[in-house]
Amino acid sequence: MIRHLAKRLLVLGALCCPPSLGAQTVPDQVTVPLLVERNRPYVIVTFQRPDGSVRTARFLLDTGGGGFLLTEPLARELGLTLGPVSREEGQSFARVTSPLAAWIGTLPLTLNPQRVSVLIGRDNVLPTAAAGHAEGMVPGHVLARYHVVFDYPGATLTLAAPGVLTPRGTPLPMPVSKGQGFPRTEIEVDGRRYGMLLDTGASFTMVSEVVLKAWGKDHPEWPRYPGAFGDAATLGGMTLETMFVPAGSWGAFPLRDVGVTSQREGTFERYMSGMMRGPIVGSLAGNILTGFRVELDYAHEMLYLSAR
Repeated sequence: MIRHLAKRLLVLGALCCPPSLGAQTVPDQVTVPLLVERNRPYVIVTFQRPDGSVRTARFLLDTGGGGFLLTEPLARELGLTLGPVSREEGQSFARVTSPLAAWIGTLPLTLNPQRVSVLIGRDNVLPTAAAGHAEGMVPGHVLARYHVVFDYPGATLTLAAPGVLTPRGTPLPMPVSKGQGFPRTEIEVDGRRYGMLLDTGASFTMVSEVVLKAWGKDHPEWPRYPGAFGDAATLGGMTLETMFVPAGSWGAFPLRDVGVTSQREGTFERYMSGMMRGPIVGSLAGNILTGFRVELDYAHEMLYLSAR
């Protein structure tokens, strides 16, 4: 009982006590609470305001995300200087042109100044309030600098310098794209293997419409619905269909009643595959990931899985 209470106090301390922003010693690892809502993982990131006070913010952890993002209200509060506004996929962005320091727990994040941007006119990096809420996003290329453990069952996130942790779990290959840091994995459905982006930032697993239609043709008995059905609505954005696959596998681990949605042909096969180390037809997301302890050894391009 005493050990359990002590552990809870340490976790609360990590949440409530900001790091010593002037500290010279950089830890080689840190473990902090992992906040999971609607199958998406979040972490508390710490910043410093211009007056020296500490500002904490809830950030989405997105292994498939491209830039370190902040919402405009947060950027204004931090006194950041912004460059010209540009538009991409219907959103307005501005690159941060002043220095930015950020911490997860006591670990200062290593950020590329050229890839820190502000989402203009938005107070949420998620597409809708129904999808969730976050004031920023920690993307793949930042996470790829570390050895990362998403312990969904244990509700903790660990970031460590490469080579510090001894991996545990069932190993699987995980090719990582250079520059973007996108991790690739494979699942098996109906005796066939499919390349997937390991995508913590998405709440629901996605595949190309070509794949979903082929499954539907071979198995008309598999439940299938137009648009976003049930929990698939938390994805946000365009969803063509939702299907529930009775069985599959991820490495040695069986997958049961897997919900998937479909995206337009080419989204994964051409656009996303061009940013990966190998072809993909979809992304493996939160509705599956939350059942596992997912350890990402980016430096050695290996994934280690432990079941709930």
